[in-house]
Amino acid sequence: MKRKLRRITIDNLEYLYSVTDKYHLGTETSTLTVKIYLEGQKQTPLVIDFLTLDHYFMGQILKSGVKLMNRIKGIEEIVNINEPKYIRELILQGLKNGWVGTNKIEKQNGLGYLAELGYEVDILLPNKD
Repeated sequence: MKRKLRRITIDNLEYLYSVTDKYHLGTETSTLTVKIYLEGQKQTPLVIDFLTLDHYFMGQILKSGVKLMNRIKGIEEIVNINEPKYIRELILQGLKNGWVGTNKIEKQNGLGYLAELGYEVDILLPNKD
């Protein structure tokens, strides 16, 4: 039986997380949702939503990988939110933004998180005209 929640350890704390996506019919957009729990604290998750354009062939591009420029590092990276290194960055950003694992916090804007981490997110934005 496949486990829905994956594990990651940061600073000797165990976190559980899931990555799911949902297509929004008729809008050509989808939402990738990352839910992160401090182990034993299922009532107070960090929920991060990434509302992006949905690629006609690949689907949710943050789930399959998309090349984004990182202004801070000065390099292009293929960002795939399923990779643990990005989950780690999201957790650290959530902690920086006030989540401690035991407190309730409103849903977070994933594209805002990526921008704070230095990524150029313009190509991901819906309704790009």
